[in-house]
Formats: sequence, structure tokens, C-alpha cells
Amino acid sequence: MQQYGYFDDAAASYVVTTPQTPRPWINYLGNRRLRAFVSHNAGGLLWHMEPYSRRITRYHYTAAPGDRPGFYLYVRDRRTGTVWNPHFAPSCTALDSFACRHRPGVTEFVASKDGVEVRFTLGIPPTDDVLLWQVSVRNTGTFTADIQLVNFMEFGLLEFMREALGWCYLKNQFELRYDPELGAIRYNYHVFEAPFSPAMLIGCSEQLSGWECSREAFIGKSGSYESPSALRPGAELSNSDLPLGGHACAVQGVNVRLAPGAEKALGFTFALADKWPQAEALIRKYQSATAVAAGIAAIDAFWRERLQATTVATGDAVVDRMVNIWIPYNCMVALDLARTISTDHMGTDGLRYRDTTQDAMAVANLDPAFALQRMRQVFASQTPDGGGCFAFFPDDPRAIRDTPQRCDNTVWQIYTIHNLIAETGDMSLLEEQLPYRDGSQGSVYEHILKGLVYIYERRGPTGLPTLYHADWNDSLALFGDEHAESVMLGMQMVYSCKLFLDVARRCQRSADVAWCERVIAELTTILNSDKVWDGRWYRRLLFSNGKVLGSAANRQGRIYLNPQSWAVLSGVGDFENRGRMAMQAAAEMLDSDAGLRILMPPFKGIPEPEDPPLGSNPGIGENGGIFSHANTWAIMAECLLGNGDRAWKYFRQILPQVVSERFGADHYEREPYVFVSSIIGPVSDRFGEGGISWLTGTANWMHIAMLQYILGIHPTLDRLEIKPCLPQSVTAARVKRTYRGKTYQIDLQHRNGQQSHTCRETA
Repeated sequence: MQQYGYFDDAAASYVVTTPQTPRPWINYLGNRRLRAFVSHNAGGLLWHMEPYSRRITRYHYTAAPGDRPGFYLYVRDRRTGTVWNPHFAPSCTALDSFACRHRPGVTEFVASKDGVEVRFTLGIPPTDDVLLWQVSVRNTGTFTADIQLVNFMEFGLLEFMREALGWCYLKNQFELRYDPELGAIRYNYHVFEAPFSPAMLIGCSEQLSGWECSREAFIGKSGSYESPSALRPGAELSNSDLPLGGHACAVQGVNVRLAPGAEKALGFTFALADKWPQAEALIRKYQSATAVAAGIAAIDAFWRERLQATTVATGDAVVDRMVNIWIPYNCMVALDLARTISTDHMGTDGLRYRDTTQDAMAVANLDPAFALQRMRQVFASQTPDGGGCFAFFPDDPRAIRDTPQRCDNTVWQIYTIHNLIAETGDMSLLEEQLPYRDGSQGSVYEHILKGLVYIYERRGPTGLPTLYHADWNDSLALFGDEHAESVMLGMQMVYSCKLFLDVARRCQRSADVAWCERVIAELTTILNSDKVWDGRWYRRLLFSNGKVLGSAANRQGRIYLNPQSWAVLSGVGDFENRGRMAMQAAAEMLDSDAGLRILMPPFKGIPEPEDPPLGSNPGIGENGGIFSHANTWAIMAECLLGNGDRAWKYFRQILPQVVSERFGADHYEREPYVFVSSIIGPVSDRFGEGGISWLTGTANWMHIAMLQYILGIHPTLDRLEIKPCLPQSVTAARVKRTYRGKTYQIDLQHRNGQQSHTCRETA
């Protein structure tokens, strides 16, 4: 058992056993329409489609204490006067027992206090836009239990920024009332000019003992989330409505008396729809405890089926649980949300063009339909000349955001589409007509080609692609040289053109074949010239003033990780075995106990140490931190070089459980079951502290790195190709893989340095 919990692999769960973790450890609930995140203390946020203009509840990002409010269940013991939460916070009353189980799509709390055990489960079923609160209460004591169960949600005004700026006006443009006929609270939202005015209801399976629609009535003038005035001794729920607006909440009380050994089940349901009859139908559908339980069971069944498509057994329990459960789950959440909202992201961004494209790459193997849906949205935001954008907003009325310009936006598209076709075998996808941003249309094939040509035609004097604001490394924008040339993007163009060449040949596009071959040859020559090759590794940028970044001659930023790994991935480093030399330099100069640093030495001033500091402090993020996403490409590169031991080391050492246990959960802080974007590097006294969790491309590339490179089960346009690169420590591995409607059992062996495999179709 770890300090704050443990993995329950049989139940696909992480169990938090101590309620006061270093930070909120969260889970995501949702069906890609109605979504929420919820912490191990039931703090969280609910939204519909996107959280900028459809944010249903409130979450306070910078207030103290943090992680407030959320989806609360208060237990009021009428015999003792004690008020507690099965999720510990916000009352923070000491509990006799506590457990929070995060599993795909569901979070469950089980806690006890003074002979009363409460099981409280939250989830959003696949087919209906409802948030379900499944509750069961059991009397484990010797006295008759006399308790009141009270739920709590605090509503916002949907439009996050408008509420922040215009609360004093907008608060008058909605109402909340209890509907006795339906047995539910109605949230009638009619804010002027709102882009979305849904019908919202919250009901209960039981007869209510009281309710509140006013936060003031529930919390009170001297109360708090920790100690609501309405739950203090002698107080009762006042049945307040909010006919003229104000601070809105939904509170529903249910009185429960239980003899010793007795148990009772009930449920609360929040429902959202475009019109009232639809919302009312959802409330009626889930108006019984049995129906609520069935809705939670449907979520579990959905994820169980999704995660069984590919299973892996390597003999390493830490690796297997991540590969089988948490990496694919993390992949799906990341594609669903891009970098939109979490306990760190405030929900003001849309879907980022290149992040969404990369996130769809691994999901193409897990859920091809979802990956294709996202790619259609990506292509629809592309300009007719092939350019990408920074972010787009498919579910709210904001205009596409073009700045800051990232020069690499459209290089990623072929990676995902090639992998998608390899997974499905559907070459006709290339001919599907999709709109550009201006409404004109082009095939998927044309979208991809225009994107590559767009990058190629914007090259600098050396012949490499121009940086604009930045490439994949956002922090390169700090140098302020939009005319610099990107070595990494040049290598990515070579790799992209090789993939597109495969497609163009099959489509018999001879002119495009010739173009790809010319670009590959031309860029490969430039990338191996003395302007780029530094003697032991590849440089990072060629500045417009003639200086370079990523050279032994530099005092800061002497070596960058990404050009070394992409030299191998693209094949550019095949020249004179330079890729192997470069990856050896990366191993010697960038590796640490928690992963490969993105660069060394970190910057103290930009561009020179004596200049004023800009950006992150040394060792943090892209300034010499361990950027998890970049580690994935190094894993893949080492596999291509045949270095199974090093690839496995790189893969395993950035797994969240491994880092958390190595540095201690209090220091690492983040969830031990999902990836972080970065880890603070060893030049800092905060070495080993985790960065933003969940919403990172690391998850998707780690899935690719393990399945397609370490295990070597690589889908191509024709078939599954199997070429493992196992470490010496893994002598055998077994993989079950569903591919194009058939299921295969693949056994991998590693004996005396020789790797082999067998593959058979199962029934």
C-alpha cells in the first residue's frame, strides 16, 4: 500500500485511503456531452459540451482552502448532532473509515462514522445527459440510526467570463424553484443573449424532508461549506426558492431511520436537455434507486468493454496496470478535453489544433470513430492554403484563434490519419470531402498535402522550416526570432513525407510521390550539413542572426532532446550512424532519476546567462525540466536502434506510480495513476515535483511507444507487423489485440538476445 492509497487492478481502480492528499486527486466523468471532474473529496465541476459558455456549477480555483465546492453529500446524525461527509471535505469531520475509488468514468466513496456506513457513487451514463448520485446507507451500529442525507450543488451562470464580469446583472436573469409535482428543483436559466439556455432539473428518488435553492439560505451569514447554517443543531432546511435569482444551489434533504443491520438505497439525479419535456423525461427515467444503480452499472460496462480490446501481460505489474487501464483511459480523456479544464486549466481554451491531432493518434487504435470525429473538426478549422490554427471552438460561438502561431500545426495530421487507416483498413477515408475554415472543401488527402506544402513553402535561407512564434517547444517563443529555422520541424517533415509517400503511392498520385521524395532528400541533406550537425548531436534552432541553439558552443541550452530522437524517428540520423551517436549524447547529458530533461543546461537568462530571466525558472517545464511528452519519442527512438533495455528504462521511469514512490507522494503531489505534463528537474531543489496532470499528450504517445515500439505490434496499411524490442528483464509477454474485427493472441519471447513471436487468431 502506498502512503495515500493503492491500486486495485481487479476492479480497475485506484483507492484513496487517506482523505488529505497533497493535492486534489481527480477523476473525469462524462459521455462527451455532459462532463465533470471530481476529486477524492468530491470537489469538482460540471459542464455541458465545453466549459467556457456551458459551465453548470462553480469551482473556486484560487480560494483557500482549495478544491471547493463540488458534488457534496452531507450526513446529519440527528442523535448526536454530528455532520460529516463520506468524502471527508468540506466538513472535515474525522471519519471512522474512508475510501475513495476512482475508476474509469466512476468515482465512489465509502465511509463510516458512529455506526453509519455510507456508499456514495458519482457517474454520468453513456447515453443520457444526467449526473447520477447513487447512495446507500447501512446501520452497522447497535442503535437505531436517525440521519438526514443532504446533497449540495452550487450553480453558476454557464458563461464563465460573463459571470465573472457581469454577475451583478446576470444574477437577475434566472430562477430556481422546487416543483412538487415532479419532485425536482428547476433551474430556469434565461440570461440575456446567452448562447445556450438549457432546461436543468435535479430530483431525488425519495420524498424530500426539505430543500434549498438559495445558497444564502443553506450556508447562512455565519456559515460555510464546512458548517452550513441549515445543518446546525436546531436548524432545518427552509424550503427556499429563488424566483428572482441570486446565488443558486440545489440542496435536497432525505430523512432516513434504520434499525441495526438495516440498509437503504436512494439516488439523486441532475438532468440537462434542450427543452423541459426532455429534461423531465430523464428525471422520471432515473426516479428510482434501482434506475440510478443501473445507470452506474452501464458506465462500468461501457469502460470494461472499451478496455478489453487490447490487454498486455509483461510480468511487470506497474507497467501492465498502466498499459491496460490507466494509459488508454488517460488517452480518451485527453482527446475529449484537449488542454481545456482540470484543477489547473480553468476552461477558457478550446481544442488546440496540434494537441488534438496528436491525442487522436493513439485513440485511433482505441476508438477509431472518436478519433475520426476529432480529426474532422481539426480539418474544418484549417485555412484553404493549408495553414492550421492555435485553437478552435466547435461547441461555443468564439472565433478560431490563430495566435500564437505554431509552425508545426499541420505536420502532425498524416501521423494520425495514417495510423487511423492502418487500424481500420479504410482507404476511402482519404477521399472524404471536408470543409476548410472558409466553407470551401477538399478531401482528407488534400487537407494533409496542403498542410505539408504550407510548412515547406515557409522555409528560411538554409532551407529548414521557419519557426514563427514557436514549434512544438512553446518556450522557443522567448527568443523572439520568428525567422529562425527549426531543426525539429525539418526532421518531422521528413517523417511526415515518408508516411504521405506511402499513401500517395497507393493512391497512384505520381506527382505527389515525386514531391515527397524530393523533400525527403533535400531536407535530409540539409539536416546532416555542418549547419545542423554539431559533432555529437543535432542542433535545435538556426537563428536569423547566424547564431545557433543546441550546440556545444552554447553556455545554456547546449543540447536539446527532441532533435536527437526525431533524427532517429525520421531516419535522418541514419547518415554515418549519427542518430545512435545523438541518442547516446542524450543519455549521457539529459537522463535523470525521473526521466530525460528536455534540454541542458537550463536557461538563467535569455539568450545569455547575464541577460534578464524570462520564462520558467531553471529546471521547470521546458527550461530543463523533465517534459514527459518529449520522453516518449526517445523511447521510440531507442526501440528503432534496438536498445530494448534503455527504451524500457525510459518508459518505466516516468510512470506516475514510479515517480511518486521514488520521491514520495507528498513531494510528487500528483495522482499516481495518470501522467503529468512535466516533472521538475534535478537542478532544482524541488526535483521530482509533478506538473499539470491528466491533460497531456504524454498519455497518447506512451500508448504508441509501448504497443507499437516496445511490444512492436504495429498496424500498417496492409496488416499488423510484429517486431518487438523487449528488454532483457522481460523474457516473455502476451498481448491480446483486436484488429479489424478479429482478435489475436500474440506471444512475444526474448531469449539470449533473440526476439521472436507467435500470433494466432482467437475465437
